[in-house]
Amino acid sequence: MALASVLTGSALLVKPSTCFTSEIKVGFFYYVWYEAGLGNGHWNGTPPDDPTSLAWKVVDTPILGFYNSQNTSVIKQHLEWFKELGINFLIISWWGPNSYEDNSTKIIFSVVEQDHPIEIAIMVEAYNHSGVYNFTVIYDYIHDNYALQSKYMKLNEKPLVCFFNDCNMTGNKTMQDAIHNDSRFSSKIVGHNDYVDWYAWRPCSVDREGYPDVLPRLSKDGFTCIEPRYDDSHIGRTYTFDENYSDGLYDRQWNKALEYREEGNLSIVAVYSWNEYHERSQIEPHIADGKYILSPFCKTYHYVQVIPEFSSFLILPIFMTTTLTAVIVYRRKHAIEREANY
Repeated sequence: MALASVLTGSALLVKPSTCFTSEIKVGFFYYVWYEAGLGNGHWNGTPPDDPTSLAWKVVDTPILGFYNSQNTSVIKQHLEWFKELGINFLIISWWGPNSYEDNSTKIIFSVVEQDHPIEIAIMVEAYNHSGVYNFTVIYDYIHDNYALQSKYMKLNEKPLVCFFNDCNMTGNKTMQDAIHNDSRFSSKIVGHNDYVDWYAWRPCSVDREGYPDVLPRLSKDGFTCIEPRYDDSHIGRTYTFDENYSDGLYDRQWNKALEYREEGNLSIVAVYSWNEYHERSQIEPHIADGKYILSPFCKTYHYVQVIPEFSSFLILPIFMTTTLTAVIVYRRKHAIEREANY
């Protein structure tokens, strides 16, 4: 269900005075590691190398249910929401060649290539427990399998590849030099350490020197990262920010991004995240404590479109209608499919 179909003919229809994405790229960090059903991969599943770990524990439920990241119906619904929000790009969390996430990424590219304006880049995670990485092999694989596709995101006219700032993959100068050494790509180390190219995480752009300053920092090439909250208390960590949205973290961070924009310094905004449920940074519509949580989703629309005339109290009911209608359609469709298979 598209937003336009809800608003058409309504007195509430207001044209944006300015559109953020007409001049600034806005995107999401997107996680593709979920297997269908609670208790399976990353939905309260357990890492195979440590069955006692809490790392995959979740306490919220997507309104699409505990979905499979490789389900094309789920992907298409996500893409519909991204289109409505005005999102330009996704940065996909990628865990090495032939991994589950690699297979998910290939499926997502196949859907996006059919007919969708969004672009996609890959963020290489620390997938090798040995801590040994052959960056030439990684780059060759990404080049041959992804970078030549029309919807692969480019930065400075080259395919963008990000690397998460894990100490075993990016923690010394030799590794950092190897990452930045492939002239085919624009490469960015992303995270909260002091050596990164793009500041991100905990809560959004915190390096060791500035921790815990919660306002997003601007990287030297105009990148900034924002997030609605960060809550890892249920997985045994202690870096929680704005657990119940009561501190207004998301608004404060967006307003800082708008300041960067007014100063003429902003080029890219990445929201962490669309669907990282373990750290509860997700803006995907979900259920928490028996309540539908739509406000981060609605706020994203408000800030991306930059609609000062459109009172924010009107956005939530409109998106509640839009989102819940989409969910009803999605669930009915799959109920019919299940019945047909019996």
